[in-house]
Amino acid sequence: MSHTALRNVIGSLTLLPILLGAPSQADSKPFSLPFAVPPGVNTWLLEQHYGNTQEAFVYGKYWYAAGQGLHFGVDFEAPCGTPVIAIADGVVRALDSSLFGAEPHNLVIQHEDLGYASVYGHLRARSPLTLGQPVQRGDLVGEVGDPDGTCQSRPHLHLEIRSLDYRTAYNPAALIDADWHRLAQLGRPIGITFARDLNNPQRWQRLFDQPNIQIGGPALNAYSRAYPPTARLAPTPYTPPALRTLPATAFQARRLTAPPCCSGAWWQPNGELAYLAQPSDRFPMTPSPDGRYAFAIEHGRAFLIDRSSGLRTPLLTRGAWPTFSPSGAQLLWHVRPGDYFPAMQPLTEIWLADLNGEARLLRTWQGGEVYWLDEKRLLLVQVAPRTQRHTLSLLDLDSGRLATLGSFDNLRRLSVAPGGQHIAFLLPFQAQPQHSGLYVLATRQGAAPQKLPFIGSFRWQDSENLLYIPFMSDAPALHRYNIRTQRVRRLEGNADLLLVENDEWSVAPDGQRIVLRSARDGALWLLSLRDATF
Repeated sequence: MSHTALRNVIGSLTLLPILLGAPSQADSKPFSLPFAVPPGVNTWLLEQHYGNTQEAFVYGKYWYAAGQGLHFGVDFEAPCGTPVIAIADGVVRALDSSLFGAEPHNLVIQHEDLGYASVYGHLRARSPLTLGQPVQRGDLVGEVGDPDGTCQSRPHLHLEIRSLDYRTAYNPAALIDADWHRLAQLGRPIGITFARDLNNPQRWQRLFDQPNIQIGGPALNAYSRAYPPTARLAPTPYTPPALRTLPATAFQARRLTAPPCCSGAWWQPNGELAYLAQPSDRFPMTPSPDGRYAFAIEHGRAFLIDRSSGLRTPLLTRGAWPTFSPSGAQLLWHVRPGDYFPAMQPLTEIWLADLNGEARLLRTWQGGEVYWLDEKRLLLVQVAPRTQRHTLSLLDLDSGRLATLGSFDNLRRLSVAPGGQHIAFLLPFQAQPQHSGLYVLATRQGAAPQKLPFIGSFRWQDSENLLYIPFMSDAPALHRYNIRTQRVRRLEGNADLLLVENDEWSVAPDGQRIVLRSARDGALWLLSLRDATF
């Protein structure tokens, strides 16, 4: 397959130098992580990066306006009460100061010798330290809390590194000695986590190229054409039809782009590979699985395009991005009139249309996400207000019947298998620690979730095989796990490429190819799966 055929280029390659801007420490990492225990499904996980995150783009006007619209710290998800430790020697300079927010409690430690200050936010209770008290690296400074005060809504630690005058926020990933690429393998995000400006789509797309933030300065992410769209308009992931691939025992790798380029590559339903490489005044088109049709968003309006005749049929999606059904015969989209907040969920309209543009409202509900399972069924996800209690339901498109599949606490990274007969998801921080882990669940009423024997970044290869990279492994490897036989196979290949940047890897709809962005060089690589036993 040619390089041209593999991609749909719609963005720009504009690379900025790493901006640390720190006083005399630009090339060092003087800080440690704020926890005394290693990351894991029962301890803590990376939740939101610093900088130009998608969440900051959505909520910047509410929560991050003081930080130029960007996330001016890094978030670590952990159960309420998890001990937090000092990241370097210093002196306590502020306790529960309204100048730093991050309720219900915060703490500021100045590190005079290093030229920085660290801010610990969303602590469960007032820190046991006192103003002026010296602190050593590793000392207990507080406990993880919940900004909503429930210990159930969104408990996490918000950590900032600022200048000594508090006016500049720096990228903690550039200053904390940690394996950030492996930390990104688990947690809330999956794959792309940075917002992109189509006028400059490669700016601020890597963990270490995020800009310094001037507290109180003008917004840096006031994008007129942002991609992907905000969560309330974004498409649901495409679910391929039922698929069974040949056994894979190895992979061959080929570099697709010059390093470092490009973030956020994704597979189109027809198997084409798309990524942003040059500035564009247009959003990308999404082809149907057979390539005959495509939908596009132009000036806020959606169109279904017959690619052979050029006929354009308007779709009244109110700016929402549709997703083709597994066969490509239908289109699904959801519309939310407002942004999602943990304290409440907006009403969600679920719409279905055929390829002549005739649309019908399936359901309006107080809901979260919606996924295709197959041509006849949808999976609906609902989160109880001010909790992390997720209820999964099956919606039959013919009868309109809604059936509960199950309810789970702290559900993360849900992924539908080709054909929709199974889903996989992560359940960290369970009340009984032995229950934390990855699970597979058949999409039928009464099915029991099956815990998997591994923890790692996972993707479906086909209807019964998962590919995964073990979490925080010193020797990255790609494994194939069969959910029916429960057999694991390590795939042979260039393991150096499997240190994936920001968990950006995905499997093609045919299950035979993977695209990933390697942290070794920042380039996109194509991995072709094959059976090397013959």
